[in-house]
Amino acid sequence: MRAIEIEWRPFGITVVAELTDGPNRNLADLLWEMLPYNSLQNHALVSGDHLYHLVPSAELIYTHPQRKTDRTKTPDGTLFLSQLQHLAIKYGRLSEYLSAAPVGYVIPEHLPLLREAGRACWDATYRTKEIVEVRVRRKGTVESAYRLPRLTCDGHPEVQALIARIHEETERVWIRPPREIEDLHRGVVRSGAGSYAQYFSTLVFLNGETRPLGYCALNGLVRLSQSDSFSLDALREMTPNFVRTPAEFLGYCGLSTLWDLVQETIEALPLLQTKAQYHALVGTLALYANVLNTWNLQYFPWHHGAEYPAHSAHPAHPAHSAHPAHPAHSAHPARERVRADGPSAAAVAAALSAVPPVVPLPLPVRTLAEAPRSGEIMLPPEPAAVELAL
Repeated sequence: MRAIEIEWRPFGITVVAELTDGPNRNLADLLWEMLPYNSLQNHALVSGDHLYHLVPSAELIYTHPQRKTDRTKTPDGTLFLSQLQHLAIKYGRLSEYLSAAPVGYVIPEHLPLLREAGRACWDATYRTKEIVEVRVRRKGTVESAYRLPRLTCDGHPEVQALIARIHEETERVWIRPPREIEDLHRGVVRSGAGSYAQYFSTLVFLNGETRPLGYCALNGLVRLSQSDSFSLDALREMTPNFVRTPAEFLGYCGLSTLWDLVQETIEALPLLQTKAQYHALVGTLALYANVLNTWNLQYFPWHHGAEYPAHSAHPAHPAHSAHPAHPAHSAHPARERVRADGPSAAAVAAALSAVPPVVPLPLPVRTLAEAPRSGEIMLPPEPAAVELAL
């Protein structure tokens, strides 16, 4: 049985996992051959007690699993590989039942350590914004260097130079945050993006556009480059249609390096002579877009989630139960009566017009070091109480 070590550097926690020799052996082999590598650790924000990080492998995008299972029904400690270039680890309750490909399991005696790491990673994502480097290696090996593998191909010198430049930029921000991301999350938006003198909405759209650009558009094109159904000419024609608009918008929002590299990639498409060259170029750009997404997820102010407590049949997660609902999210009495009594549209409009308007608040420029610490949730001032009658 092949064993690997997964180390979360800031916390001094290392667990051992064993890779499968059964179904999905093809994926386990791919992971084994990639070792060692390091990555920025993310915590799931929707599915539950789940960790994931980018595996720097373009091959993972188009390697098909032999078996997929419902993640909610797998044991804690299950490792999954996905075509999103993720190595994911379940450490507790999940709500996301979408199937995934298991490739191994954390050994039972290390499950308490895994859960400790999971809770620490959630705190880093939700509150402290501490950068969590994860290192993955073969068990028993001592690694002094973790280098980002590079896709290579022969071909036009300009294409070779562009691939090298994108790779160097990706390597530069693989574990260290991009300056553009830091600036945006401090409120330094050079284009002025953000209506009514706020930048929270800009951060929302930044997340909303970066994720599908990498996971769907660029990863999808890499996957199609391995298909016999799509010629190089077809790939050349599809690429600008899939990536130009979102990349240009992200450039306006503040990711100008990404937009510059996308433009150079589009301009280089006529120089490509083989699908292997296309794979190397677009695969390198895809990994860069995906690592920008990991940094967006790391620095987004998720602590505002305390203002939107979930109402579901599942018991509250212990990590959230200590945070009461913010008064601004509590049901306004007027709105409660609107729902209960079903008055006319005119009555609804009259009642809601009396609710104090939401006034844009002056948002201070905060450094990453000033991000909320554990136990501190930043909330806006409470709205003034208004007595309404319908």
